[in-house]
Amino acid sequence: MLPRICIKFRIKYVASLILVLLVLEYFGAFTHMFEADFEKTFAYPMEGDILSNVYQLRHGQRPAVEPINGYNFSYITDCQHKCKEDDRMIASRLVFVVKSAMENFDRRVAIRKSWGWEKRFSDVKIRTVFVLGRPATANRRLQSLIDLEYSNYRDIVQGDFVDAYFNNTIKTMMGFRWAVSYCPRAKFYMFADDDFYISSKNLLKYVRNPVNYPEYLEETDEALRKLARRLSQTTSNNNGSASADEIQELQKNSSRARSKRQILNMDMELPRDVKLFSGFVFRSAPHRHRSSKWYVSLEEYPWDMWPTYVTAGAFLLSHEALFEMYYVSMYTKHFRFDDIYLGIVALKAGIEPLHSEEFYFHKAPFLGPQSYKYVLATHGYDDPEELVKTWNEVRAAGYA
Repeated sequence: MLPRICIKFRIKYVASLILVLLVLEYFGAFTHMFEADFEKTFAYPMEGDILSNVYQLRHGQRPAVEPINGYNFSYITDCQHKCKEDDRMIASRLVFVVKSAMENFDRRVAIRKSWGWEKRFSDVKIRTVFVLGRPATANRRLQSLIDLEYSNYRDIVQGDFVDAYFNNTIKTMMGFRWAVSYCPRAKFYMFADDDFYISSKNLLKYVRNPVNYPEYLEETDEALRKLARRLSQTTSNNNGSASADEIQELQKNSSRARSKRQILNMDMELPRDVKLFSGFVFRSAPHRHRSSKWYVSLEEYPWDMWPTYVTAGAFLLSHEALFEMYYVSMYTKHFRFDDIYLGIVALKAGIEPLHSEEFYFHKAPFLGPQSYKYVLATHGYDDPEELVKTWNEVRAAGYA
């Protein structure tokens, strides 16, 4: 027989080994061994040639294969009027679709007073709606406050689904569905959470030349600065005066630079069929440790990487991208993380997300209006007063 001390040692050894194995399993060490290679095997339901079915749906035809996913929750309030004038659909330049929690009344008020202000520009049609769900349990007081808010502002799109974190995909796709149904003529759609700062002015510049933003603006700014310095130097070198020919030549160059910037800012337009899906782009792996808020099992998602995706806090879509992704979503199995789901949909639609450093995943430090000169969107504004204060300062400087 083994000595008693030896038996105790073995028991402790086995117990320790089991504990270590359990800890490793808890943190996903073994799960990674069984993940499928994304690059080689990714095929998310529904598989097959879905784009031909999407084409048929978009053109009012009966598709060969019926959709598997509709997000057909009914509306409590639908804002059908939002993109209409005299009962006709209008072609808005920019539509803000804000995902908001029911109880965030102060944030919605702050957004209406700042970047969501529809009359920000007299010559640019902007529309703003807030997408909400309903309470998990009967809460008549909260719902009555939402009803009152809608009657006052008429900008609440409320769906008949539970307003919860893991229903964000439903909320997002309800926003897509609303845009396709009730605001189908807009050129661009900006989806954002209610804790974001956004510059509508910069967004309108961004869509002129998204690939080269903000470099194309910086180049013309620098050209104007150089011309100003040359004018100053010419004047000082001539004892406070410059010849008429010198001034005329400098003014001509300055006019060219200003005209170039005006063309880039105001007259360029992306072709209507461009599929722009832009924001802060990620490529990352699923969380396999069970303590994570974003834990995903192999049964739910077996691959070792996510598709390229845009963080769902703030992203911009062109008209064609929104419509194509909406109809492709009808042939894409639901996934509970909205940014991952849209990444899958974009991949199936053949749309490559466009990254911009001016979409901030974390809060962009505010060091005065100049620091937000080119910022498109930044996370971290859960204080409504701070949002309004910052936006007003940046707007006064001409950057919001």
